[in-house]
Amino acid sequence: MENYKLIYTIIKTAVETGIRYIEDNPKRGIRNLLDLGEYFASSPSQKSFFNLAHDLLKNENSHYYDILDTLVQNTNHKTLTDYGVNIGYNSLLYGANIIREHKKEHGFNVPWVIVFNFEKKDDDNLTNEEILDIINSGKNNGIYSYMILLGKNNILDDLYDVFEKNDKCAFTLFIDPSLINEKTVKKISSISNICIFVSIDNYEKSNFSKPEEFDLLNKYKCLYGGYCCYDNSSTINISNGTITDKLLSLNLNFAFCIRKNNCSKEAEEITSDFIYKSRIEINSPVILIDFYSDLARISKIISMKSCFLSIDGRGQIYTSDIFNKTEYNIRNNSLENILSYTMPKVNSD
Repeated sequence: MENYKLIYTIIKTAVETGIRYIEDNPKRGIRNLLDLGEYFASSPSQKSFFNLAHDLLKNENSHYYDILDTLVQNTNHKTLTDYGVNIGYNSLLYGANIIREHKKEHGFNVPWVIVFNFEKKDDDNLTNEEILDIINSGKNNGIYSYMILLGKNNILDDLYDVFEKNDKCAFTLFIDPSLINEKTVKKISSISNICIFVSIDNYEKSNFSKPEEFDLLNKYKCLYGGYCCYDNSSTINISNGTITDKLLSLNLNFAFCIRKNNCSKEAEEITSDFIYKSRIEINSPVILIDFYSDLARISKIISMKSCFLSIDGRGQIYTSDIFNKTEYNIRNNSLENILSYTMPKVNSD
């Protein structure tokens, strides 16, 4: 633990310095941060990632430089540092090592992220104490990343305590623009381990004609992006640039694309492949992330298996996606037991 504290402090200090360098000299500062990540990378897959990143940034005109420069100029540096280190080190390095050791000892895999699906409001929702217990158990198993789907369910006031008591975790929130107001954004901006993704699905509608919500997020220097949901009929909007144009009109450089339940497997594979290639080719100043395939991509790097776990507001457990309900409930089982029941087992050979 002491070694963790020392390394965490060194990395956090280096990232803070790197961000200041990016302000003065974006290209050199970004390369310095990549060198830092490469130094701490331990597995072949991690080293491969940083080699790819170096290759992409050999192009002096790469859009990645513009994206990262904009991010540094417009985002609170403490948020960039804390959320970034919590994802990059706590989750994908330190946490990943705990996950691998757990896998060897217990014989089953562990997801690197837990998805809380709180979009449906219910009188019997998980309490803060129950959520805190889940996260504490998650950290014991190496899980330091948590994604929370809120949609229009305005329970943010109930969750701030959870975020603040887990300052070494990264929380990624998916919310409807109707939840955004000055009071909410001001509070969110004071918590440095949060990244917000706002739905852009209804952007064309009258209630979205003036994106004051994004002006507020920018005013308070929040770390934020957009997200959209897709099915068979709307995948074309991702591949033909419609989504990218919409994001740019909102001054957004990052977005998640989330498959709907009625989307076919074939359409999902085509879309996720397009999104992955778009990040490699980077022919526009927008980074797209496919919710399911990219979470699985990281899982395979850590565990060699795709591991997905979602918990809804009543504690019900879902695997594969947020629609594939299991017989298990977190209120009746420990997280450790649920993982042993639902996660891919380690091959004995």
